[in-house]
Amino acid sequence: MGGSGSGGWYRWDKKATTESQHRIDIRWLKKNGYLKSGISTSLLWSCNGEQTGSIGFETTTRGIILNYRHRPYGGNWEPVKQEILYDSTECHYGGHRKWFLCPCCLRRVAVLYGAGKYFFCRHCYDLTYSSQQESPPFRLLRKAQKIRKLLGASECTDYPITDKPKGMHWKTFNRLKQEAYRASNHSWVYMREKYGIKLIESSGIVSFYE
Repeated sequence: MGGSGSGGWYRWDKKATTESQHRIDIRWLKKNGYLKSGISTSLLWSCNGEQTGSIGFETTTRGIILNYRHRPYGGNWEPVKQEILYDSTECHYGGHRKWFLCPCCLRRVAVLYGAGKYFFCRHCYDLTYSSQQESPPFRLLRKAQKIRKLLGASECTDYPITDKPKGMHWKTFNRLKQEAYRASNHSWVYMREKYGIKLIESSGIVSFYE
């Protein structure tokens, strides 16, 4: 599933991330019809086409029961059976939304992580999202690229945003374009001040070089 990253100017710490763990997402289970009572099957995880883990599970009216093996560091494989209960909340437009109750802290959560012997929520395992480990300039740059992608422009910030997506109001287009420019410019300014990277500005767009 990958590690927490290999350092670099955009990392602040080395906490384990949610992306590096095996996970069970109740939204995915519901979408694929696995929350119906009486189902007995397996969940598989893979990375780059290779299987990295698997567990068996069965569903009941009150939750799911996991069956798998766990091996502590330097120890032997041991069988684990863990029951995870459901909870539900009312939706604004009718119906109910199902949640997992974290077996450790009893929080309502959509995702549980296998970062240890049992599947618990990210709070109990003190996991962070990869984006939380990004430094401010990298986070700003990623924001700019996300907006540029939404507008159908190149994600490379060296290029101007020129064409408005079909159906988008000009007011919305101009606002998003300025947000993208501001985010990328602030990113480079931060890197200049923090890391001594020099900047070149042309047509309102900031590029950089060492």
